[in-house]
Order: sequence, then C-alpha cells, then structure tokens
Amino acid sequence: MSLRVPLALVGALVAGVVISFGQTFSPDVLAPLFNSAAPVVALAAAVSMAARAVWARMVMGATAGPLAMVGYYATSALRGYGVSTSMVLMWCTAGVIAGAAMGFALWTLRHSDSWPLRAVSAAVFPGVALGEAGHGLLRVADTTPVAYWWSAAAAGVGVLTWLSLTRLRTMPGILLACATTAVFAGALFFIYGVA
Repeated sequence: MSLRVPLALVGALVAGVVISFGQTFSPDVLAPLFNSAAPVVALAAAVSMAARAVWARMVMGATAGPLAMVGYYATSALRGYGVSTSMVLMWCTAGVIAGAAMGFALWTLRHSDSWPLRAVSAAVFPGVALGEAGHGLLRVADTTPVAYWWSAAAAGVGVLTWLSLTRLRTMPGILLACATTAVFAGALFFIYGVA
C-alpha cells in the first residue's frame, strides 16, 4: 500500500500545528499567511493529489481542511488560547466544501474532455485568492500588511493565467474561467463581509 495518502493526511494535521505557531511567531509581513483561507485551500489541493480517482481526490481534499483545523485548534488550546466551537464548526465546514471543490477541480483539469468544466475548475483557487485579497485590501488593509494581499492577488492571477495557457487554451474556455473567477471572488468577498 502506498504511503502517499497517510503522509498527506498527517501533513495536513501538521500544517494546522504550524498555522497556530505561525500566528504567534511569524514576522508581521507574513502574519496573514497564517490567518487566511487561500493557503488552506492550496493545502487541500496538495493533499488531494495523493489520490487518483475523482471521488478519492474529493475525499482527500475535503479531509485536509478539517484536519488542518484540528491541528490548529488543538495546538492553540494546548497553548492556552480560547477555542470557539462555532469557529471550529464554521472553518471545518468551509474546509470540507473548499477541499472537495479543489479535489474535483484538480482531477477535472487533468482528465475531463469538457472545456466548460475545465474552465470552471480553473477558477476555483484563483477565485479564493482574489476574493480574499479583495477583502484584505478593502476591509482590513489598515491592520494587516497590504503587500501580502497584493501577493495573494498576484498568485490568483498567476494561477489563472497558467491554467488558461496550459489547460484551457481556447478563448471561450479562458473567458469562462475569467468570468467564473470573478463570480467566485465576489461570492467570497461577500461572505467575508457578512461573516
């Protein structure tokens, strides 16, 4: 049996531990990295690649976020910080949804013959990165480093550009991916505004 799956899952748990310590000890310019959704969504994407079948990638991705949150909240509690049950439930639920979406998106980008499905899949991570960057730049820029949010926006645009050139390659696919990215980013920006 391959060790990829258990190692990937343990990696997600360890990432949660790192997030807890990162929030305390990281330099100010990197502080949002340890308090943002985009890195956890990227983690879910990485963990999902340990599997091959579409359903297995979705399960792996959906498991990664909650495992990271277990690592984070357990470490934070052991370090003496308060842990809110509602926050644990909210972020674990978000992790399941975003992780499953990333697992499906990564499988689709490699294996689907449907250009519309590939285009929508290409928008998942860029939508998260750009929506969160918009939130950072427009809502919390006075208390967080603006350079981080610009970097997150650049990462979103970079991933979208790379996927457009390597996985979509047609103008209809690229336009649909851009439009879907805008919808995903807008939805996340709205959710952050009411959360």
